[in-house]
Amino acid sequence: MKVPDRRPPRGLSPTALTTARRVLVIGCPGAGKTTFAVRLAALTGLPVVHLDDLYFGPGWSATPPEEWRAEVRRLSAGQEWVVDGNHAATLPERLARAEAVVLIDRAPVLCLAAYLRRLLRHARAAEDRLPHYMRLGAGRRRVADRPVSFARFILAFRRRTLPGITACLAARGDVPVVVLRSRADAEAVLTDLGRGLPTDRTGEGSGRC
Repeated sequence: MKVPDRRPPRGLSPTALTTARRVLVIGCPGAGKTTFAVRLAALTGLPVVHLDDLYFGPGWSATPPEEWRAEVRRLSAGQEWVVDGNHAATLPERLARAEAVVLIDRAPVLCLAAYLRRLLRHARAAEDRLPHYMRLGAGRRRVADRPVSFARFILAFRRRTLPGITACLAARGDVPVVVLRSRADAEAVLTDLGRGLPTDRTGEGSGRC
């Protein structure tokens, strides 16, 4: 008996991204959310926000829940943004303000491999190139928080976490969702988006320095 595929259907049309001023980029850790969000922001001229940079303090200390919700509400109230990160407990607050969503749904094993490569890069990087929450001072670093548990979370993401995310997206049925399943999908969307954007959206031809 064939097991039905409960993943969201692939969607590659970047049309919604050409006009959206508030875009969520979500998906499994290691899927390429940060890279996509940075490139999308560069194309559109929208400011990019990485949730982990706001949520974690020194040594991976977490922001208290009520304080974090207040911060997410403040962030979501902005008129323009590309927000990268899941933090599923506060997804409804961000989704209520989003004009488009990019869901990157890469195979979990590929996400895990990307996560492990990222740990290696951070272990070798100069201290001033690390996210602030990885720096412990005096040249010390902590590049991961409970890496074994996090690896298990990545491998189980499609089964345990993605259904809740897709249900949340379905509840806000009016927001366009672009689903990407590979780096090739992401590259295709960004390329098409770059061709379709008016020059003043990217800062070219605006007469500004």
